[in-house]
Amino acid sequence: MAWIITNQLCPWLVDLLQMSQQCGVQGNIVLEAIAAVRETVAHAETTNNALCILSLDFKAAFDNISHSYLFTFLKTYGFSEEFQQCIKSMYKGTTSSVQINGHISSPIPIQCSIRQGCPLSMQLFALCLNPLLCMLDEKLTGIQIGLRSKKTTVVAYADNFTIFVTSPADIQPIQEAIRCYQAVSGARLNIKKSKAMAIGSWDASTDIMGIPYHTTIKILGV
Repeated sequence: MAWIITNQLCPWLVDLLQMSQQCGVQGNIVLEAIAAVRETVAHAETTNNALCILSLDFKAAFDNISHSYLFTFLKTYGFSEEFQQCIKSMYKGTTSSVQINGHISSPIPIQCSIRQGCPLSMQLFALCLNPLLCMLDEKLTGIQIGLRSKKTTVVAYADNFTIFVTSPADIQPIQEAIRCYQAVSGARLNIKKSKAMAIGSWDASTDIMGIPYHTTIKILGV
């Protein structure tokens, strides 16, 4: 069933997902996201513009997604009742048991998480993260390269995403967007694994949610 739903959903994701999300859309690859980040960094270094690369990490990103949030956004996105019921049938009322020394525990209700390894998981997670990406794109100044008409504010591949902070005034909108996303989705930002990197004339003493600065960071987990 998961494969069937994945194939049905794939063509619609081009219109549903924010353009900054490279995962879940047929034909997109992580290398395109990495190239976009590197191009932005090179532009800031060449022009000496102030830019902070903010690589955020959420604790157990797939495991903490609330099922109530998952079911709510399916309705919000306008999926049919039949489609919603197909997803709910795979997640609602699920349980797990723990085996210790040959003894199996009583069933434990599973009220959150998107199953990793399921062919549908990446698409569902991309849809879950989409409201956060939309908020960031709407509120942040972003950076414009060359004659492009659209600014670049964030680049994402599944749960790995990088935010381009061009002004200290962007910090509060980022905090508000993340706080809102955490409140409704069950996600929790992992400050220790999140990283910042100062580019160009950015002041590395600028505090961004206590996230430590590094001279080098992994781009989208690569």
